Amino acid sequence: MSADSEYQAIDVSTKGHVATILLNRPDTLNAFSVKMRAELLDAFTKADDNEDVRVVVFGSTGKAFSSGADLAEGVGGQKTVEDQIMLEYAPILEKMANLKKPVIAAVPGVMAGIGAAFAMNSDLVVMADTGSMLMAFTNIGLVPDGGASWMLLRHLGYQRAFQLIVEGGRLSAHDCLEAGIANKLVPADQLMEEVQNWAGELAQRAPIALREAKQLLRNAAALSYNETVALEARTQNTCIATQDAAEAVRAFMEKRPAAFTGK
Repeated sequence: MSADSEYQAIDVSTKGHVATILLNRPDTLNAFSVKMRAELLDAFTKADDNEDVRVVVFGSTGKAFSSGADLAEGVGGQKTVEDQIMLEYAPILEKMANLKKPVIAAVPGVMAGIGAAFAMNSDLVVMADTGSMLMAFTNIGLVPDGGASWMLLRHLGYQRAFQLIVEGGRLSAHDCLEAGIANKLVPADQLMEEVQNWAGELAQRAPIALREAKQLLRNAAALSYNETVALEARTQNTCIATQDAAEAVRAFMEKRPAAFTGK
């Protein structure tokens, strides 16, 4: 395993084909600071550019995933909170959404505010069975940000999402699983082991197929059915011409596991 020591607010390491990015401000329940945002964008960009990395695990140190924005910093060096969101948060969220590999969020405890938005923006979410999601924005006179309202509407439907937001409510891990926000629940002491094992399994699959499947689903939210059928056809044309597709056929005929190279 290799570790990157250049960061202060996050912890980054790589083992095999899996990069792990951990929020590392446990004394603030991993609240997002100016430094953390800058380091996250850098870390996700490097993971995206590293062809040897096939899956990214996105987790945290300490008991919480994230308590949301570090309110003690205010808007930092920006003029307005809108500037802060669009210039410091949005680029990270966009990078995650467009990352050429799956991102698995590991949620050990509470994910609150924009911290929940980051977890929901991941491609897969594994929560500790004692974890929860807190939408406390209206408790302090604010509204959801980081795309949280967009995602909650799609997971919960209008009425349930509206109730959660206006009451500043909380969803248990089991509620999140039922709503499709979480893929799996595990005991807290098994969380990282489960996530790393899942990441390792996905890393053995065809990287191009995983990349294209992710983008198909990300794009489908804004496309019509007919447009999606056409996009799938074009994407299938790309995938079927890859060396990995040919390797999968050979492996099937030879009754052995396929060895994918991402080509």
